[in-house]
Amino acid sequence: MISLSGVSSTIYDAVIIGAGPAGSSAAKVLEDSGLSYVLVDKKKFPRNKPCAGVLSPKILSLLDIPHDVIERPLVGYRVFSPAGRIVESSFPEHGFIVQRTEFDTFLVRSLAAEPVRQKVTQIKDNGDHIEIRNDQWSCTARFVIGADGANSVVRRYCGIHAKQVAAAAQCVVRLPANAIDERVGDWFEVYYTLHHGYGWISPMKDLLRIGVGIVTGHLIGNIKGVLEKFMASSPVREKWEGGEIVGREAASIPMSGPLDRVTRPRILLCGDAGGFVYPGTGEGIFYAVKTGRIAAELISRLCQEEGIDTDLLEKTYSNELEKNGLFALRDVDFTEKNLSSTENAEKYVRRLAHIVRARSVP
Repeated sequence: MISLSGVSSTIYDAVIIGAGPAGSSAAKVLEDSGLSYVLVDKKKFPRNKPCAGVLSPKILSLLDIPHDVIERPLVGYRVFSPAGRIVESSFPEHGFIVQRTEFDTFLVRSLAAEPVRQKVTQIKDNGDHIEIRNDQWSCTARFVIGADGANSVVRRYCGIHAKQVAAAAQCVVRLPANAIDERVGDWFEVYYTLHHGYGWISPMKDLLRIGVGIVTGHLIGNIKGVLEKFMASSPVREKWEGGEIVGREAASIPMSGPLDRVTRPRILLCGDAGGFVYPGTGEGIFYAVKTGRIAAELISRLCQEEGIDTDLLEKTYSNELEKNGLFALRDVDFTEKNLSSTENAEKYVRRLAHIVRARSVP
């Protein structure tokens, strides 16, 4: 990878927009394949990323997670219903909770060079290549991987409309580790107590990340107000009482699974940009890494061929996503089925309790 500034006349095999888990994972595949690429991000790394930092055990099939980026082991989800029912759904093996600052930096530093720090404002299709640019800088490539998050510039250029998106807000609370161990432990807590959304508590070493997400079309008032009310509710208040609020963050979370279309000729969307998030918990890191890899592997194969059929590229990418079960996220319809009313949320947690009990029977 070459660090660029100004205008380049080189046509690269790929340009990747967004250096989070999806973009960094795609870059690693291209780098290992010997392809030329440019990884672009508007932020300088290390950078903060508002996120609960949940990595379910399936991430181990994709990455070796170094010990120094792990905040806590993750044993599973602890789910709360509107009526106060609590269900613990444990994983068959431990996952992890990470700070995104350290985790994303770990992924970026596994590459040969740092991302190019530029904000992409324009994308132009020149037939056999794509140009991305701003007023002072440009870069041209045969393919583009859009890994630039829920508010993706690449997605908007493609004319692909986002579906349901949640406005999210999160507080970072400093609390002694022994208090976190006692009150939350190594569980990611999910509270299905909000209409068309949910709250969460994610335990770090000596921090709690407490947040809420509400589908924007159903958000009444300010998301920060929803967060304050959630933090004041029982049992949430008891979890962070005596702690110090040391940060506030805001973000967007795709809530409907993968978009109806995740490609355009020579352009592939992955991670949050393509809607690859599990709507029930907001988990997206695994899906970002997986889709970024699939996109890069496909581009690597095509670059070894003489002619490139862009229609085949789109079809093959969709087939690969389907084969890997990633389009199954479209079938979840979690928000409307389970979070549209208190009654539906209660029924969902009750069903989850039955599943957990059945799973624990020898």
